[in-house]
Amino acid sequence: MDSLDSLRGLIHSHPLIDNHAHNLLNKESATDYETYPLEAITSEAHGRALANARTTLPLIRATNQLSNLYGTVCNDWDDVLSAHKKWVSEDYEGLIRRSLKGTHALLLDDLLGDDEDIESFNWHDSFTVSPTKRIVRIETVAESEMLQIAKSERKAGDSVWNNFRQRFQDALSNAMDDPNVVGFKSVVCYRTGLDVDPYSSDDTTLAGSLVRTLDSGTTRSGFRVEDKPLCDWLVQQTLKAITFKKKAGIVKPLQFHTGLGDNDIDLVRANPAYLQPLIAQYSDADIVLLHSAYPYTRQAGYLASVYPNVYLDLGEVFPMVSRDGQEKILRESLELTPTNRLLWSTDGHFHPETFWLANLQFRQALETVFVDYVQRGDFTTTQASKMAADILFHNSNRLYSLNLTLGHTSDV
Repeated sequence: MDSLDSLRGLIHSHPLIDNHAHNLLNKESATDYETYPLEAITSEAHGRALANARTTLPLIRATNQLSNLYGTVCNDWDDVLSAHKKWVSEDYEGLIRRSLKGTHALLLDDLLGDDEDIESFNWHDSFTVSPTKRIVRIETVAESEMLQIAKSERKAGDSVWNNFRQRFQDALSNAMDDPNVVGFKSVVCYRTGLDVDPYSSDDTTLAGSLVRTLDSGTTRSGFRVEDKPLCDWLVQQTLKAITFKKKAGIVKPLQFHTGLGDNDIDLVRANPAYLQPLIAQYSDADIVLLHSAYPYTRQAGYLASVYPNVYLDLGEVFPMVSRDGQEKILRESLELTPTNRLLWSTDGHFHPETFWLANLQFRQALETVFVDYVQRGDFTTTQASKMAADILFHNSNRLYSLNLTLGHTSDV
């Protein structure tokens, strides 16, 4: 077999570890297009802006490609909606199985969406070779602890701040000791931006930040952490816990949402360059910059090249960016980033099609870029094959201490 054909075959068939995804909807919710619009599989837009997604290159490309998943021709998005509804009605598990083909393991941030509408993290095990693992979102943990504090009766002399601090640290410790948890995630990018102070505020400032957060919610509405001193403290505490546990041989990285997001994000402060002081301060804590940091891929690649604790995830832009954009992002990530610091994820969520499209389009981009570099003499086919296998599987297997092995018939 021609060596390039061998490379192409490996890229399109090698099992993958999806290092950042979210839960699928249950069958009853999978066709609730009002709550979970199918257009969102290729766009971060919401509301009226999402209606424009039907005229974007990513959605038009998805329309054409999904014909292959559904086994029926889709001429427009209405055809996609009909085909999706038919599959959900007649064989939802079959659609999921087709969509997750080639996925060896999923690492799920399972705190996205209404618990009543999504399947539990371990429910996904029947569609992958290895058991699903969890990524714990630290802001949601904090908000859960706040709810418990708000519901409980306060005793005279109790310090709300001391109570919350202990609760959050205990929750972190429990997650560190939970074998189903392989990492953490922060959405501080959405809340106050990535300019996280590497040094903690004093207790008086933090107590005030907590009180403002508690005052802004109720036990009925819940609480949202978006006061900067408290947001920064959650990240600092998590990195301290990660650093401490790493000395004992327990490695659990912290993932950061960076770049691409909906209109709730401050795009300027979504630049991972803002994290540089924090990365330097916590140099023993492994940090993953999610979503290709698009449109700040080069800045993220720089950080991953000069700090040994930083990794760059290549997810979400597949399938949310055009083909040319995806190939450009992949090339930019390779400008500086060591290939042993590149990770793959789908950011799949709610609908099975998000997983299928992401995996298909990433493999297509990987083939285009790697074959081009081989033909130009930058890589040999052997080197390119190793890099592809590392990005798809081995880098995540090592970073998250999954200790998975290949060779199952399901992997072929």
